[in-house]
Amino acid sequence: MDSTQKQKLRVVIVGGSIAGLTLAHCLSKSDSIDYVVLESHTEIDPQIGASIGLLPNGGRILDQLGLFDEVFKLVEPLQETFIWTVDGKRILHDEAPRILHERHGYPVSFLDRQLLLRILFTRLGEAQSRVHVNKRVVKVEQRPQSVLVHCADGSVFEGDLVVGADGVRSVVRGEMWRHMGEQLGLERQVEKERNVMTSEYSCVFGISTATSGLNPGTFHRTFATGYSFMIIVGKEGRVFWFLFARFGRQYTMDDLPRFNQEDMESHIAKYLKLNIAGTIPFSAVYANAVSKSFVPLEEAFYEHWSSGRSVCIGDSIHKMTPNLGQGGNSAIESAALLANHLNRLAETRKTISPQDIEACLREWSVARKPGSHTVWRSAKELTRIEAGETLKDRVIGYYVVPLLSKYLLDKISAGIVRAEKLDYVPLPSRSLACTMPWQAPDHSASSKELVKKGVLGVSSLALFMMIHFKWRSF
Repeated sequence: MDSTQKQKLRVVIVGGSIAGLTLAHCLSKSDSIDYVVLESHTEIDPQIGASIGLLPNGGRILDQLGLFDEVFKLVEPLQETFIWTVDGKRILHDEAPRILHERHGYPVSFLDRQLLLRILFTRLGEAQSRVHVNKRVVKVEQRPQSVLVHCADGSVFEGDLVVGADGVRSVVRGEMWRHMGEQLGLERQVEKERNVMTSEYSCVFGISTATSGLNPGTFHRTFATGYSFMIIVGKEGRVFWFLFARFGRQYTMDDLPRFNQEDMESHIAKYLKLNIAGTIPFSAVYANAVSKSFVPLEEAFYEHWSSGRSVCIGDSIHKMTPNLGQGGNSAIESAALLANHLNRLAETRKTISPQDIEACLREWSVARKPGSHTVWRSAKELTRIEAGETLKDRVIGYYVVPLLSKYLLDKISAGIVRAEKLDYVPLPSRSLACTMPWQAPDHSASSKELVKKGVLGVSSLALFMMIHFKWRSF
């Protein structure tokens, strides 16, 4: 190589998740960055019964990456939203998903998580060779001029930085904490962070074949006390369903329960006769299940997102409940914004120092935290409202929701138009040919300023959260 030629920034991505593979696509669009992806499992796209909701903020970035059209073929755009009580009373019926599609150019839709992962992997083309399976990371070694990522099979991958897209039990996050404690003397902060992730709700989620009475393009929420249902009907009637239930106590990461098949069937038995969409019993959907899982729902929003040459994205830093449907979209946004910062660093520096990398990662986290925290908090509160955790939650769910649905829709759109995008890739025509095209986000605003302005991300219950916070008593 010519000694005057600029060396590319080398990124090691740990985790072939939606966050990890989205980041890989984003970095593929840069001429100044090389990367590899290390996935611990033998498959990139296992079927575990999980689904993912795509909203306009995530869809726009997938469109920038040239992936949206392929995803669109697999989904049924949602048209209507219904909210029910468990005794079949309708709380709300509106066309919010259809309106959001018209306003922002992208539908609200659901599909198998497996299918999105498959698209993300296969559409890498020749760059699929950069994705390595059976690579369980066991150690991250930060050196003055590089980072070494060690795998259980003895292989080692070298880069300028490592990105942890490896979920709630992130190895990279653990190694980042080790670096903070051993090298930076931040033992107290590390101990605090180790106790951030908790769980107060469980979730049985699954996918079922078409069920009588559930029409494609409809979205049903059922509010109750201590539990709630979420039902999304996708392409050809495929049903994506969730049963959320309170534990009655708070678990930490050290004592999270693990459930087997017997646990799941015993738990489900209590809910089979209950209604999920008007008078349709949950048993009707459950009988058609093709996949299902029973898990605790972890929740965490970490203060430290990077340390030295290590950084985390997605569930490893902002793990939220799935009620809002924004976990995957938030991960996509975080990946895109990180790619913007890394590309800018690689383009503007002929040589990159450790201090340059630390400053870059710090600037990214400062820019991303306010918006992602708003969405995380909204998901947390929505979970409690749907399950009627307190009297205030039940009043908001049953009475405030139907009264302010149109006003809320405008607040949702205010967040969507200012969501993240890739700066070095042109905006797709459909994101500009809609009635509410994209606008640049305000990264200088703090979380409190965002609340004050009413720019509350894309939470469908953001305003309810404001009311909830301001209600001292009821």
